[in-house]
Amino acid sequence: MALIKCKECGKQFSDMAEACPNCGYNPTRAKDKALGLKPKGERKSKAVALLLTFFLFWAGGDHFYLGNIGTGVIVLIASGISVVIGLYEFVLFGVALIACINFLRIACMSSADFDQTYNKEK
Repeated sequence: MALIKCKECGKQFSDMAEACPNCGYNPTRAKDKALGLKPKGERKSKAVALLLTFFLFWAGGDHFYLGNIGTGVIVLIASGISVVIGLYEFVLFGVALIACINFLRIACMSSADFDQTYNKEK
């Protein structure tokens, strides 16, 4: 445990503390803010995106979660129409193929790249 100097008020505080007890400066939050990222509680999770891609690919669940609403609606409509007209084997094969590509893309993406892509402040 060491003492670090606060960049806001200049007083020293423990490096184990989440924020400066004098002024409330949080070094982690300041770093995220400098990178333009959303606060931790509002961020999208890479694990949740992978699970949605794996289990709800047919409904566009991963697209809705990651903010690609238009693509999610297209996938959902294509899946629904294909079931109604009886071509679900062909359309869902195409949707599943795209989902496999998205799954691999997200799985191979580093956490920093995922944050920069999906967790930026608008």
